Amino acid sequence: MEIIQITDLHISKNKSESKHDCMPYESLAKVLEHISANHPQKANLVITGDLSSDFTLESYKNISFLIKQFEFNVSILPGNHDDLNMMKNICDDQIKLESLHCDNKYFSIFNFDTHIQDNVRGFINETEIQNLESELLTNRTNAIIFTHHPLIKVNSEWIDMNITENNNLLIQFMHKHNDIRFDVFSGHIHQEFFRRINNMRFYASPSTCYQFKAQSNKFSVDRHLGNGYRVISLHGNTLNTNIVRL
Repeated sequence: MEIIQITDLHISKNKSESKHDCMPYESLAKVLEHISANHPQKANLVITGDLSSDFTLESYKNISFLIKQFEFNVSILPGNHDDLNMMKNICDDQIKLESLHCDNKYFSIFNFDTHIQDNVRGFINETEIQNLESELLTNRTNAIIFTHHPLIKVNSEWIDMNITENNNLLIQFMHKHNDIRFDVFSGHIHQEFFRRINNMRFYASPSTCYQFKAQSNKFSVDRHLGNGYRVISLHGNTLNTNIVRL
């Protein structure tokens, strides 16, 4: 099974809008075309938040228009720039808020909604941890978790102020279940990141539009790295992942 993660689209109602020398709508179109050309027609896509940049219904309709040109199976979750009720307007048989179904018996997939409406910080809902625990008690598999906000610091001071504020709830849960491998894939930081802590692996992925400089104490755009997406490949009980940049 293969899963494609794209994140931080930052699409507005104006398809021609430019930000940080990037046109997000055009960039997203090119990313989706690249995925279609290099992966199965019905690729499994997870979009980990910040679909919109301006909280407009038109921005989500613009995203839906691009997705509908392909046969992707799409799971979406909100980020701090999103409006969940507006997101629901583009959900249908192809675009869903539910987690992807995992065809690999060694893994289960879970979406965690970390967004707080009108707030840049992230937050873990304890009910989702309870649901995760119930599932893992029934089906003892490795767990793939998708979030918008990272659960741990990424060594960029201005970003680390707004990670998931009660992250220890989920981290302690994962640490307690140390016989399970947890792979956590996040967005929000517009850059590639990886860190392993015991049975937990934490990843972040580049944005489909503009990139942020890694390990920067203040806001800084990286104008040298291209946009891209993450490929997650499951083979038996093995997970491999890599970044593709355009």
